[in-house]
Amino acid sequence: MRVPAGWTVSWNSLYEVDPGPDTIDWLYGSVLVSADHAGTGLCFDTRWEPEGDPQGCYVVDFLRLDRRRGGRVGAGVLLGTWTTRSRPALVAALEEFMFTREVPGATYGTRSEGGPGRRPGAGV
Repeated sequence: MRVPAGWTVSWNSLYEVDPGPDTIDWLYGSVLVSADHAGTGLCFDTRWEPEGDPQGCYVVDFLRLDRRRGGRVGAGVLLGTWTTRSRPALVAALEEFMFTREVPGATYGTRSEGGPGRRPGAGV
């Protein structure tokens, strides 16, 4: 996964294996990949749901965090949730978000809107 300047990957347990009965144990954990951009407050958390089910999917929550003085993090706004069963599509969507700062559309998977006042297809 390509990570542009300004982004910090705080957690990465995503492996180059596709989910299946023999590899599902590699996808356990509340977060598989997590990153944030301190300058914009944008961040994402990725997980596999349902945990331990080879028929599940990757789920990504895209958020904007409210950074307060002193580095504290305040409330966050859910910008959207995105799902896919494809690891390459997941990586492409995460890179799209980091490089464009926009929540990926349905190009790679399924997207649902989140947050107050969001309209479908609106950028971040």
